[in-house]
Amino acid sequence: MRKFPIGISDFKRVRKDDYYFVDKSLFIEEIINSNASSILIPRPRRFGKTINMSMLHAFFGVTQKNDELFEELKIRKSDTWKHQGKHPVIFLTFKDVKERTFEASIDKIRSICSKCLKNNLPILLDSSISENNEIEYFQNVASKTASIVDLGEFLATTSQALEKIYNQKVVILIDEYDSCIIKSWSEGYQKEMIDFMRDFLSGGYKDNDSLYKGVITGILRVAKESIFSGLNNLDVFTVLDHSVADKFGLTESEVKKLLEDANIQTAFNDVKKWYNGYTIGLQTGMYNPWSILNFADKPSQGLKPYWVNTSANELIEELLTNANADLEKKLTGFIDEQVVTCEIEETTIFKDLEAGHEKTVLGLLLFNGYLTTVSKNQQDSGFFEYGLKIPNNEVKMVYTQMLERLLNKAKNVNSSEILTALLEQDTPAFEYYLSQYLMNAFSYNDFNMKSFPERVYHAFVLGLMAHLSNKFIVKSNPETGLGRADLMIYPKDNNDARGWILEFKAKKPYQKQSLEEIAQEAMQQIHSSKYLTTLKELGKTEIMLVGVAFDGKEVGCVME
Repeated sequence: MRKFPIGISDFKRVRKDDYYFVDKSLFIEEIINSNASSILIPRPRRFGKTINMSMLHAFFGVTQKNDELFEELKIRKSDTWKHQGKHPVIFLTFKDVKERTFEASIDKIRSICSKCLKNNLPILLDSSISENNEIEYFQNVASKTASIVDLGEFLATTSQALEKIYNQKVVILIDEYDSCIIKSWSEGYQKEMIDFMRDFLSGGYKDNDSLYKGVITGILRVAKESIFSGLNNLDVFTVLDHSVADKFGLTESEVKKLLEDANIQTAFNDVKKWYNGYTIGLQTGMYNPWSILNFADKPSQGLKPYWVNTSANELIEELLTNANADLEKKLTGFIDEQVVTCEIEETTIFKDLEAGHEKTVLGLLLFNGYLTTVSKNQQDSGFFEYGLKIPNNEVKMVYTQMLERLLNKAKNVNSSEILTALLEQDTPAFEYYLSQYLMNAFSYNDFNMKSFPERVYHAFVLGLMAHLSNKFIVKSNPETGLGRADLMIYPKDNNDARGWILEFKAKKPYQKQSLEEIAQEAMQQIHSSKYLTTLKELGKTEIMLVGVAFDGKEVGCVME
């Protein structure tokens, strides 16, 4: 039995050392046959982007003879095989450019560009081929002393030099182009990084007569006006597009063969519930390859989440913390395994993320692999609505872990104390622990003052949902009686007579009432709007009613 390439994304090493390899080589054919000279392919992390780019590098590369690596692969029978070993390649991966400062990121990129020159450096420095200014340029890049301006011209200058040397147009491959951009957003130097990457990528992909094919991979489709301005011949193949749909991720037939080859007896339907569920283009039922390989490598450990990486989840977790009412309702629906119909924004505009724009956040969750599509319908306006859901058990667990941390933000109170008080319907304890949570869970820096009460409330609801979803129905803003309650909770067990209605109100600047009086208004709304109707219809008789009023970090509660 072959070994599984856990954490190995070098195509050459996988093939030479006889690791298990799922043949995705017809990806090469699709790239060559595409009418576009430049292609952006956003995919979730751990979906095979780097090994596919490494395969392209090995296929096209003119400096080494790699044809034996493709023995018995499908590409050998393609008409496009004639391109094997015919083009110089520039291959850069930015997956590890995750520095705290812009300067440190640029230093990291200097090192990456220097390493890229290694195989071609002697010929690039040959005075019989290169001009003096070119030799000086490549010496500076190789020694990691190139200025930021010269570094920005790396793709343009290097591709032109390589075409002159080999008399063949160049293939430019950039893997995980957005890793540095995402990090710059979280660290506060996004503008500088965006400006640099725009110049860097434009040099290689915009009006570059030396370019044969360019492929860029990442997670996000960053707005064209931010990064890709002027790249008129850029095709984008997202998870919503048909092209290369089965080339990233594993199809069901590929997974079945892999498990059969590994002689793994685990019930296939169980594997399916954990790692299946992605729709990419017209390909339904795609599997997360990272999780499948890890499970196949350690089947005795059983089915568990492998697609967990705290640092990669930082952006998602920050967005969930800042969820507004509409987004929070959709998230609770996702966790409750519902299909939620939404519009999404396919391009990521960071200022929209900061503002919590729902379409942008949902698009980010989709392209990151936290959601998948089950339907697509065009509206009269021309825009599309998508049915979205969490794809599988593994991703649901990732959500749950992130959202549970929203109830664990307070230093002086833990989530179990809040939940115990709520579930045991201990009114004084719940009021105390809720007050402590609101006082300590978030700083004023987490939210702007205008949205502070609302955003804390929604974070609280999402945290409750994550903790309780296994045994309880948690509904945000459900229709009941004569209106919509803010929060309704009841057990999934029909024999459990308990139920909860919570109504939240934020004190307006002009209101003269005390918090307790405003909380009493919330309680009166529960009764006058007959919010108990649904719980009574479900046979719930032990119902706890909670009216909550916020003013900044101060809270008042009344309960029945």
